[in-house]
Amino acid sequence: MFFGVAAILALNIPVINSAFKNTAYAALAQAQKKIWAAGADAGNFFDDKLPRRNLAVENERLRAQAAGFLAQQAQIEALKRENDFLRQGLNLELEKDFDLKLANIAGKIPARDIIIIDKGARDMIEAGMPVIDSNKAVAGKVVKTYDNFSEVRLITDKDFSFDVSIDSAAGLFRGLGVSSGEIDLVPKDQFLIAGQGIFTGGLGGIFPQGLLVGSVKELRINDVDAFRSATVELVFDVAAARQVFVAVDKKPLDPPLLLKINQSDDE
Repeated sequence: MFFGVAAILALNIPVINSAFKNTAYAALAQAQKKIWAAGADAGNFFDDKLPRRNLAVENERLRAQAAGFLAQQAQIEALKRENDFLRQGLNLELEKDFDLKLANIAGKIPARDIIIIDKGARDMIEAGMPVIDSNKAVAGKVVKTYDNFSEVRLITDKDFSFDVSIDSAAGLFRGLGVSSGEIDLVPKDQFLIAGQGIFTGGLGGIFPQGLLVGSVKELRINDVDAFRSATVELVFDVAAARQVFVAVDKKPLDPPLLLKINQSDDE
């Protein structure tokens, strides 16, 4: 356990190169999957200290068989959850503009609102791509890719901000860290009530319009302020999430931009 925590903390050191991080993320992902799939240790079902040798052998055989059954059952349950998640994803109505790539959450960087997913550059994942869940709730965006893994900055990361819409009103969402966020800069003549839905506005180009963010949780009333603000009840739950979708834009690059990129590659 100590070495695992130490390894995760070491990944935050900026001087560590991408190749090392990709390898380390692969190891962490395998460990994470085993923990989530197995759930509990099946080895304590049997006592391996029986005095008679034949009972000890039989006990070992039964233990291995039980562990195998549990592992098989865990795999079946994992596949079922994945299929359910995929079916939900097909109903997100984003397929016209995006290819949705399913990714497993491989871990989380300590003390930061950043998760690691098991899709990377080899899967055509790029920095800036939106990440959502099967409920069309926005989770965050890709900020760094490796060969087989990517880092996703959650919308709750401190100083993360983007425009949102609340009914007919516009506002700004800000991440506060520790899986929390707020909305601010809502015009004071706009009426806010607890429970109102909050969606991405799409004006800043960070996220597509209409993704679910959460709902108004607690209003902040101050007669001096020129705007309204409130805390947010978020829809995406990083503690419960196991899988996400990366939205890969289908739209081709504008010809002038594509020409500029090609020219820079030739230089």
